[in-house]
Amino acid sequence: MKIKAAIQDWLVECEIRKYTPKTLRGYKMNLSIFQRYCEEELDIHDVDDVTMATIKQFTQAMVRKGHKGTYVNGLLKCTKSFLQYMYDEYGEGFNTRNKGFRWVKEEKPVIKAYKPRDIKRILDNCRGSSFLDIRDAAIITMLIETGIRCWELCCIQPKDVFEDHIVVHGKGNKRRILPITPHLKKALMRYDRAKDGYFAYKSIEEYYFLSYTGKQLTNSGMEHMVKRRCKGVEGYRNSPHTFRHTFAQMSLKQGRDLYNLSRQLGHEDLQTTSIYLRSLQDDDIIQISKDSSVLMNM
Repeated sequence: MKIKAAIQDWLVECEIRKYTPKTLRGYKMNLSIFQRYCEEELDIHDVDDVTMATIKQFTQAMVRKGHKGTYVNGLLKCTKSFLQYMYDEYGEGFNTRNKGFRWVKEEKPVIKAYKPRDIKRILDNCRGSSFLDIRDAAIITMLIETGIRCWELCCIQPKDVFEDHIVVHGKGNKRRILPITPHLKKALMRYDRAKDGYFAYKSIEEYYFLSYTGKQLTNSGMEHMVKRRCKGVEGYRNSPHTFRHTFAQMSLKQGRDLYNLSRQLGHEDLQTTSIYLRSLQDDDIIQISKDSSVLMNM
């Protein structure tokens, strides 16, 4: 099968598996890069002609272009999933499970989280009585109080919101529960009243958080909203994901155990969650140890 046709087949399979639109866009973009490299640089057009040597050449080319390890590994992960599907489904290409995919060494990120004064500033920027002011305050409160992913928040439906928790359908459509804290409950109650009034005579989509036109929020819309509400907060990557980092680091500073935190964040393993430990200062580690002393808490 031609690589181009095979990629289209794989993308349809991804839709059947109910991958998120963001994941689908990632596969489409990354695999188009792989396809162009195969066709233009190696004159390879069929999946059956792709070998492990092809992958090594592709990896080398991406590294030589100066791409970061995380970016190159993202390309490789998409390519590996695609090739494994073609082997399992059609017997074309090669079995990636029996071939050692070599990943590029990644830079260890040091994640800079917001400080409490920054969060107060951001929430102050949401003060107001308009629908968007109240909605944005509720969204930012949810981001900082739960550590929810941006797209997960966009996909919440009214039926997912209960009295004391929210049901989230995360990566791989895995279901998990996020508790509603008192601060979040207050923000959501205010949002519910504003939403009911604003959309009283308008048709809306079946999502909990809505745009001013009554449609589902998007990742790009969320990014723009956060940047706007972070006016005056400098020195950070102002994005929804920074709130997730902040939630994780503050939870660790307050003595929350890694396993419990990992479950709330929806991570598949503790290694992913442990990334948030890297940017904790020595003073933070000392304080956490003091607060979690076994004998002191007996």
